[in-house]
Amino acid sequence: MYWLLLYPILLLKKVVSGWLQRLFKYLSQYDTFRRKVIYPKLGIRYDQSIKRTLDRPILHAEIDGGKYHLPVFANQTRIDDLRRSRLRENDVLVITYPKSGTHLCGYIVKLLAERRTTIMQDPMVLPFYELIQQSKLDSVPATTQRILKTHLPLSLVPPCVDSTIQNKVIFCLRDPKDACVSYYKFTLSLDVLTGPVYETFDDWVELWLLGFVDYGDWFDFVLPYWEQRHRDNFLFVTYEDILQEPETVIENIAGFLGYTTTKEEVEDIKEKIKFSNMKQMLEKTSKKPVTSLMREGKTGSSKTAFNERQHFLFNRLFKERMAGKGFDIYNFD
Repeated sequence: MYWLLLYPILLLKKVVSGWLQRLFKYLSQYDTFRRKVIYPKLGIRYDQSIKRTLDRPILHAEIDGGKYHLPVFANQTRIDDLRRSRLRENDVLVITYPKSGTHLCGYIVKLLAERRTTIMQDPMVLPFYELIQQSKLDSVPATTQRILKTHLPLSLVPPCVDSTIQNKVIFCLRDPKDACVSYYKFTLSLDVLTGPVYETFDDWVELWLLGFVDYGDWFDFVLPYWEQRHRDNFLFVTYEDILQEPETVIENIAGFLGYTTTKEEVEDIKEKIKFSNMKQMLEKTSKKPVTSLMREGKTGSSKTAFNERQHFLFNRLFKERMAGKGFDIYNFD
């Protein structure tokens, strides 16, 4: 008879527990709750003065007195933590604005390097500089080459501008319009990005053009690195060239790293970096949805995704921001 009394209690507990879980999930996704409860604990602030598109505050981190639109894991504490680990002469940084060929370019570097030396391994092809633990980074033996990828702006990666450290830096560019579209579709499938709040692609494009997305303004990100293009330890490649002329890019990266390659090696790497093969490789190693990391492996998605107004706004902004910068990789008339 006692079980007849116990059953309603257990049922009520299950219902209440499920309700509380759904409530917390809702609150975690609610902008005000994140702004007032979650982010303060992470040392992140919102800029109340910025009100665009949805009339909501936009997330930013204050680092070294400057405001950066960064994910929550790249706050002041994290950056300070990284700065205690200096880069080494044989380190290689693969730097991209989000959704600009990060994995593709990084994989080429990995395939070239691992044939010649012991390299630092990571399930996601290469570890992110802003995500890897300091202790793990410091524990890598000097005989093991550290190849790291990052989306951090130049101002937050001081070793890159330290003239006493000539580690190799490979910057991969992508048509910014395509990067915008790919970034939008990327955010739809992941919860790791923290801002901004948007409801439509139109909202996203406006926020992206204003620089109010994680990792900030495309122009502010690209131009400081572009100004370093004449340095011997910097190499610029493009996502489009990797897809269209993989042999040339592979040989250029190899030469930049001081490697000599054979025709057979280049062909082998060319085969391995094909979209289907890379996707299969990531499916075996990644815990994250591969479709969010590798969606199509094509160029030109913005031609149909952008409407006439968005093309006009971007083209005008591009001409204004890139005027006199000597930037001749992309041209938007």
